Amino acid sequence: MRQRFFLFCWLLLSGWFSPAALAFHAETIRIDPALKQQSLFPNLYYQQVDPNVGVEDIVFEPARLHAFVPLDQPNQALRSYPEAVWFLARLHYSGQQPGTVVLNYESINADRVEFYLYDRQSHELSLINRSGTEFPFSERMLQARSFAVTLNFKADQELDLLVKVQDGAVIPSNLQLFSAEEFGLQLLQRQISDGLILGILLVMALYNAMLYLNVREPLYCHFSGFFFSFSLMVSILNGAGFAMVWPEYPELNPSVFYVAGGACMLFLTLLTNAIVQNQQRWLLWLNLASSAALLFTPLYAPRSIQLDLLLIVVCQVMLTNLLQAVRYGFSGLPLARTFAIGWLLFFVASAVLLLTEFGYLDHLHLWQWLLVLSVICSMLLMSYSLAQRLQSASIQSAEAHQQTIRSLQQYYDIYHNAVEGLFSTTLDGHLLSANRALLNILGYQELSQMEVDVQKHGMGRYYANPDDRLQMVRQLQHISNQSFELRGLRADGAPFWALMSARLSRNAQGEAFIHGSLVDITEQKVAHEQLAYLASHDPLTGLYNRHHFLVLAQQAWQRRQLEQQTSAVLFIDIDQFKLVNTTCDHAAGDALLKQISDQLKRALGQTGSLARIGGDEFGVLLPGKTAQEAFSIAYSLLDVVKEFRFFWQDSLFSISVSIGLTEITLDDLSAEQTLKKADSACFVAKEKGRNRIHLFNADDQELQKHQSEVQWLQVLRHALEHDKFVLYMQPIQAIQQRDSVAHYELLLRLVGEDETIIAPGNFLSSAERYGLMPQIDRWVLRNYFRWLAQHPQHLTTLGLASINLSGASLVDPLFKAYVQGLLDEYQIPARHICFEITESMAILNLQNTLEFIHHFRGLGCHFSLDDFGSGFSSYGYLKNFPVDFVKIDGNFVRDLLEDKYDRAIVNSIHDVATAMGIQTIAEFVENQDIMLELKRMGVNYAQGYGIAKPRPLADIQS
Repeated sequence: MRQRFFLFCWLLLSGWFSPAALAFHAETIRIDPALKQQSLFPNLYYQQVDPNVGVEDIVFEPARLHAFVPLDQPNQALRSYPEAVWFLARLHYSGQQPGTVVLNYESINADRVEFYLYDRQSHELSLINRSGTEFPFSERMLQARSFAVTLNFKADQELDLLVKVQDGAVIPSNLQLFSAEEFGLQLLQRQISDGLILGILLVMALYNAMLYLNVREPLYCHFSGFFFSFSLMVSILNGAGFAMVWPEYPELNPSVFYVAGGACMLFLTLLTNAIVQNQQRWLLWLNLASSAALLFTPLYAPRSIQLDLLLIVVCQVMLTNLLQAVRYGFSGLPLARTFAIGWLLFFVASAVLLLTEFGYLDHLHLWQWLLVLSVICSMLLMSYSLAQRLQSASIQSAEAHQQTIRSLQQYYDIYHNAVEGLFSTTLDGHLLSANRALLNILGYQELSQMEVDVQKHGMGRYYANPDDRLQMVRQLQHISNQSFELRGLRADGAPFWALMSARLSRNAQGEAFIHGSLVDITEQKVAHEQLAYLASHDPLTGLYNRHHFLVLAQQAWQRRQLEQQTSAVLFIDIDQFKLVNTTCDHAAGDALLKQISDQLKRALGQTGSLARIGGDEFGVLLPGKTAQEAFSIAYSLLDVVKEFRFFWQDSLFSISVSIGLTEITLDDLSAEQTLKKADSACFVAKEKGRNRIHLFNADDQELQKHQSEVQWLQVLRHALEHDKFVLYMQPIQAIQQRDSVAHYELLLRLVGEDETIIAPGNFLSSAERYGLMPQIDRWVLRNYFRWLAQHPQHLTTLGLASINLSGASLVDPLFKAYVQGLLDEYQIPARHICFEITESMAILNLQNTLEFIHHFRGLGCHFSLDDFGSGFSSYGYLKNFPVDFVKIDGNFVRDLLEDKYDRAIVNSIHDVATAMGIQTIAEFVENQDIMLELKRMGVNYAQGYGIAKPRPLADIQS
C-alpha cells in the first residue's frame, strides 16, 4: 500500500512538471461544430481489465493507460465477463464557441456503463453518468433505450473520453457522436420501428388467443403463447420493456429475458410437434426439458454460464425443429412444403437477430422485417392447416353423434346412478326429471313427493333466496353454461350449501330446458368459513391478526393519500410479560393475553380496530383520529390496564403497558412503515420507564438510535448469512526480548454494500443488544480455524492468536461444546489459541467464565483479561481468574507520558500482574516514546498503531 502511494505521488509530481510523461499516443478525433453524426472508429481504443480497477487507476497509471489498443473493426464485439471493458477516445472540439454533442453507446442491455471526461491540461477528471440495466431507467442522463450522454465542450477544447462497460454477454464497441437534433430524429425513428414490430407481434398473439377461446384449437394457443413470449424477448432486446414497463425494477430485465426465451422455445416445440405429428417422442421431451431449463435459468444458473446456456438451448431447439420441419416438407403431405418454407424463413430471421445482437451485423433492423414475413407465412400455413383439421373434426363429430345415439341406454343407467344430483326443468320451474342422488340431497324418499312440492311451490322453494333462481335463469339466457354456489333449503327447511352447474338447451321446436347437477358442499363450506375466519383472526384472543390489521391500515393509508383523511395507529406492548411466563407457565401467559384483550376491546368499543400483532403486542387503528385525539384514547387504555389485576392460582400481578403512537402521514410509504414507526415509539416508551405513551417524532434521538440499531440488525443478519465479514489482524510485539514467532490479535470488520470496510465500533453495540454476538463469535472461530487448516505453514511461525469472546457466548451452554468441536474438526493445536475475555463481562458471568477457562486451559489454550482497568477495576477479582495475560486498557496507556496518574495506574497494574505470574500487554501504543517508557516499566508486550496497524488476515504470507 505504501509503495503504491509513493508511486502515485511520483507520477503526480512528474505529471506536474512534465505533462508529456503521462502522455498516451492516441489519434485525435476532430469534432466539427456542424456535426450531424460521426463514429469514433477507427480512433477508438479499448482494454479489458478487472472490474474493480477504477478510473483513477486507468488515467494515472502509465502501464494501464498504455495498455489501450485500437479496435480492429467498426463494431467489434467483445466478450469479457467477468472483466470490464474500457474504451478511450481523444476528442478535439474545433468550434470557436462552446458546444454540445450527444455521445450514444449503441448497447441496449449492458449491465453497467460509466462515462468519464479527463482534461489533460487541468488534470480534471469528472464522472458524466453511471447507468445500465443494473440501475433504474430514471438514472440515465438521456431517457433513451441505448446509453447516451451529452458532452459539453469549451471553445477549441481537447478532452479524453473514457467509457467503462460491464456485461455478462457481448459488449459491442459502437460509440457515435450526434448533434442533439440528429440524435432525437434517429431515436424517434427507432422507437417507431420497434413499436411497429412489437405491435404486430402483440396483435398476432391477441388474435390467436381470441381464436383459441372461440374454437378451442390447441394450435391457436401455441401460436398465441409463442407470439407473446417472442414479443417479450424483442421488447427486452430493443429496451422497450425496461424503458416503459419496469423502469424502476432493473433486476427484472435478465430474469424476464430468460423466462421469455424459455417460453418461446417451449411453444415453438409444441407448435412444430402439433403440425408435424410424427416427431420422435424422445426428441420432443428433450426440447421441452431444454426449454424448461432455459425458462428457469435465473433460479439456478450462475451469471457466468447463463449466456452459454441460452445459446446452447436456442441452437439445439431451433436446429432440431428445423430438421423436423424440413423432413416434414419432403413428406408429400398437403401444405407440408409451405410449412417447411415458413419455418426456414423464421429460422433465418432468428439467426439474423442473434448475429445482430452479438455484433456480427449492424443494427439495420433487417431481422425485424424477416420476422414479419415469417409471421405472415406461419399464419397462412396455420389457416390452411386448420381448415383441413376442422373438416376432419366435422366428420369425427358426426361419427361421435352416432355413437351417442347408440349409447342412450347406457346414459339412462348412468344418470340414475350418478353420485351427483342431476335434474332437468323448464324455464318456469316445472320438474322434468331428477335422479336418486338429488332426492337424497333434498331429503325425499320418492320422486313423487318432490313432484308434489314442485307443483305447489315451484323449484324456487329449494333456494334460501328464491330470487337466486330467477337470477340464474337470466344468466343462462345470456351464457348457456353456469357454475355457482348457492344456499339451499331441504324438504324439511334445513339449510345447506351446494355447488350447482346448469346448462340451458333448446329442442328442435325452440323450447328451452335447464339441465343441471348439484353437489352437497355443506361440510366443505363450513370448513372454508372457519379457515377464512382464522386467516384474519388470532385463534387465542379472537382479535384481528397482524395480516388483517395491516390490510385495514393499508386501506386507511390509501384514504390518507387520496382523501386526506387523518388516522392514527397505537402499538401496545405488555410490560414484563415474560415475568408471568417465567413465574407461572405459558398457560398463565395465554390467560393474561385473553383477559388483556377483553379489557382493551371493552375500553375501545367502536372507536377503532384492535388486533394482536405479536406475542404480547397489540395494534389499534383509529380511523379519522388525529394524534391529539389518539392521545386521549391511549390514556384511557393505559388507565384500564393499570387498574386491571391478573390472578393466577396463588399469584397476583399488576399489569402495565407501553404505548407507541403515530399518525398515518403522507410521507409513509406503506402501512407497514406506519406500524414500524409506532413500534419504534413504543420502544422509546419502554426505554423511558414503561407504563407510558410516546408519540413518534422522527427527530427524537432515542428513536433514531433505535432505528439505527434495527437497521444494523438487518445488515448483520445479512452479513452472517452471506459471509460479509472479513478477518483482520494486529501484531502484538514483545518489548523486553526479541520474539521469533508471530503474536497477534484477531479483529473483525464488516464489508459494506459499496465494498467499504466498516469498523466494529459501528455495529457491535447493536449486535450485543439484539443477541447476535454468539453467532458472530461462532463465525470468527469457524472461519479462522478453517483458514489455519488451509494454511498449515502458518502454524510453524505462529506463537499466539488472540480471539475476543463476548459475555453472551460465555453464558451460552452450547458454546463450550461448539469451540471444542471446532478444535477437533480442524485439528488446531490449542497452544496457539488465546481467548480474550473483557473484564466487566467476565465478572458479570463469573461461574460460567471460570468453567470455560478451566476446560480450555486444560487443553493448552491461553487466556487474556482484556481492557483491564476500564471495568470494575478490582484487583481482588484478578486472583479469581487463572489468566496468562492482562491487557492494560489503552485509555491509560495513550497519555502516560503526560499524565502521571495514568503512568501510576499502568505501573500498578503491571506490578500486581507480575506478582501473580501474569504477563502484561499495553494497548494503544501509538509511538516509540510510549514504547520506551513501557519497556522501562517492565511491561511485557505492546500493541497499537506505533507497532503496526490492523491489516487483512489474508495478507499474511506464512
